[in-house]
Amino acid sequence: MTVPTYQVLVGFQTTTDFGQPFQLDDAVYGLLNTGTLGGLAYADLTSLVMSINIRRGRNRQLDQFNAGTAQVVFNNNTRILDPLNDASIYYPFVLPRSPIIIYANGTPIYTGFVEDWNLDYQNANQGRMVARCVDTFGTLANQQLNAFTPSAQTSGLRVDAVLDRPEVAYQGARSIGTGSSTLGAYAVSQDTNVLNYLQQVNTSEQGYLYTAADGTLTFKGRSSVLNPVSGASFTTNGTGIPYMSLVNQYGSELLYNFIVTQSPAGGAQTSSDADSIALYQTQNYNLLNLLNSTTAEVAGLGAYLLGKYANPVVRFTGVSVELAALTPAQWSILFAIDMTSIVTVQKDYSTGSPASESQTLITSGIEHRIVPGSHNINYTFESTDGNQYFTLNDAIFGTLSTTNLLSF
Repeated sequence: MTVPTYQVLVGFQTTTDFGQPFQLDDAVYGLLNTGTLGGLAYADLTSLVMSINIRRGRNRQLDQFNAGTAQVVFNNNTRILDPLNDASIYYPFVLPRSPIIIYANGTPIYTGFVEDWNLDYQNANQGRMVARCVDTFGTLANQQLNAFTPSAQTSGLRVDAVLDRPEVAYQGARSIGTGSSTLGAYAVSQDTNVLNYLQQVNTSEQGYLYTAADGTLTFKGRSSVLNPVSGASFTTNGTGIPYMSLVNQYGSELLYNFIVTQSPAGGAQTSSDADSIALYQTQNYNLLNLLNSTTAEVAGLGAYLLGKYANPVVRFTGVSVELAALTPAQWSILFAIDMTSIVTVQKDYSTGSPASESQTLITSGIEHRIVPGSHNINYTFESTDGNQYFTLNDAIFGTLSTTNLLSF
């Protein structure tokens, strides 16, 4: 059994020659993140790595996506990463906010910044350096907006407008979808936290705001996961990628039958399900700080959430896989999975009926645990609503019928 090959690159501000210079159009050093650009050199520290832990995503459906974090433990017996060692080739550039990229078989599985370099001297002759990292959410969480009043615009345009503000001047890669909601021209207060405001925009859309594995700040509207097509299949019967464990959820964690929504457009709007309340008693969910431009849209958002969460369902919420037991072709499929990727998970039963259950799911969390000889990945999933929606010009979903619904 084997595991993928890994590469851990850390960017140091430098005037030395340990990094390759950026070369325009070069097949190797002309690629972003492979060479020295603007005084930044990427050092390959792979040979020093003892373990890697990566965690990205959100804790559960309806929560916001968290900052993606990573912890990389380096062997530092030679003190090469000791910021006090002036004999190191990296001295004096072992500094906080150094960019870091982690690759598995040439595919980035984490991109972020080293927030802390933690020296760990186990004894007089042995040492470890622990790099604690955070993705671009960490930058946005430490920025504030000046007071301004945006124009009425779609949620995607609002995200772009915030990132383009002079006090933000976001410099990283971005992929911003249009979104389905229109947000009102509501004043933003002085010193509003940038990340908190972007997440407020995302809540008003009920979309997906996260940092991709390659470092791209990504926003997708809620319609981006309509009519989902799976790109990976997890099974235990030999037809897909085998998983070690399957996590299920069936309870009141996502049971809401009385939903209150509100924006500055007007008064609170309520959506409720009498049948669900009769069975499970009232379960409240309130969203009172929305940015939607009309009370009709605010009410529609409440009805949308009620339709998804008024009744409990059995949800497959996660699987774990061990890459040492899989093939390189299966590794490639797994490394292509990122936030909002669509997968299917099938559970086969030896007794009872039906003999199997298959669910189409949205990826909302990925955790890597890498040590020599082992690479374990835990995926977290959330459910789709299972409906089929009208899609313009689509051969299947482009015909209005009772099975092709109009989405909110």
